[in-house]
Amino acid sequence: MLLIGKDIKIRDFEETDFPQYFELVQDKNNHDLAGLEYTDSEQTAHELFELYRQRKDAHVIATQNNNIMIGIIEMNHRGEYSGLSQTREIGFVIDQKYRQKGYATESVRLIIDYGFKELHLREIWASTEENNKVPQTVLKKLKFKYVYSADQALPFAERSNIVKYYLLQE
Repeated sequence: MLLIGKDIKIRDFEETDFPQYFELVQDKNNHDLAGLEYTDSEQTAHELFELYRQRKDAHVIATQNNNIMIGIIEMNHRGEYSGLSQTREIGFVIDQKYRQKGYATESVRLIIDYGFKELHLREIWASTEENNKVPQTVLKKLKFKYVYSADQALPFAERSNIVKYYLLQE
């Protein structure tokens, strides 16, 4: 995949992205707020990185001017049941050094356009942790509507894990 924006591009993973990927997975906040895997182990990070490189629905967000990886964006299938084939769920994370620069908004806008125009989707979903206000603001700015919240805590968990779901329809 290659989607070109004004300041960023969405592209496939490259071997040279590993140092930036390792920084992303070493940041515990990315795990807590965006669900990204967390590890301090370079070996584990390499294994995870190779899994990302093999996935067809996960892509790098890179700067347009120097092609440096600044984040990850995903467009995942929601299922193969009737009606779900024309829907996707997106997820995104931006390295903290590059936040508050409009890169998340531009990335999500590019993936929305791709989803509706090229894949002919009817719906694009997104979810955020309840307290993760920044991506909620990005989604609302791009006309996503809040639909519902769900507790995704594991059975017998001592605390809840409330996730808010947003929907954009063509």
